[in-house]
Amino acid sequence: MSTKTENIHIPIDATLKTERMILRYPQLSDAERIFASIQSPKFPEQLPLKEIAALSEVETWIKALQQGWSKNRVFSWAMEAQKTGEFLGQVTLAKKEENDTWALAFWTAPEHWGAGYATEGAERILRFGFEDLGAKKIWAGAGVWNIGSCRVLEKLGMNYIGNNPKGYYAKGKPIETREYEISR
Repeated sequence: MSTKTENIHIPIDATLKTERMILRYPQLSDAERIFASIQSPKFPEQLPLKEIAALSEVETWIKALQQGWSKNRVFSWAMEAQKTGEFLGQVTLAKKEENDTWALAFWTAPEHWGAGYATEGAERILRFGFEDLGAKKIWAGAGVWNIGSCRVLEKLGMNYIGNNPKGYYAKGKPIETREYEISR
């Protein structure tokens, strides 16, 4: 069972551009900015990232993302403002077990909520998934409490496929998600 991703190599110096952002490989130098974002009182308690309690844990997480990139299993991109280089958040595609299917995830630093960066970054990553990775389907889930992320997924043209009462876990408790997918 050979897939296009087994033969693909996305170099770590690759960048993707949108109208306002540059998407790039996550670096250990991003750790402080990521940690500041997830430690913000506004960052949702219901997200697993909120469980990170130390800068060293962010560094370990970034290293895991980098390892996933090297294995063509996880392509996580830091989102930066083109004009200022300011860190805005992150958008990721992770390979699912189902052939040619990827999972989309994203988050935006609280100080940038409502500016359209999540939609802009996710839209570019969907294109990357379909055009560069050969994805046939991209799946995403968002906590039912996270109306903003659900709206982003709907703006992207993703189709609602149902709720999952145990979509993910945060602080040891199941979080119900709304699930979406889009096919090529």
